[in-house]
Amino acid sequence: MQATASAETGTRTAPLLFATDVAEMIGMRVDYVYRLCREDAIPHLRLGRSYRFIGAEIENWLKEKQRGDGR
Repeated sequence: MQATASAETGTRTAPLLFATDVAEMIGMRVDYVYRLCREDAIPHLRLGRSYRFIGAEIENWLKEKQRGDGR
């Protein structure tokens, strides 16, 4: 995944991830990722009927889980 540059702000933003990307990151099935979204247990964006994810937020969520955050 490549970061893209924003012409307006001059900052770099990463592309949004799909559920399949997150499933691969966490080593689980895609239907499990969708279930986490429905339960609001994973950071996600709802765009219409689709779920999208910000990679840095997923990485932070994983770090919290690793530390034993009970959610």
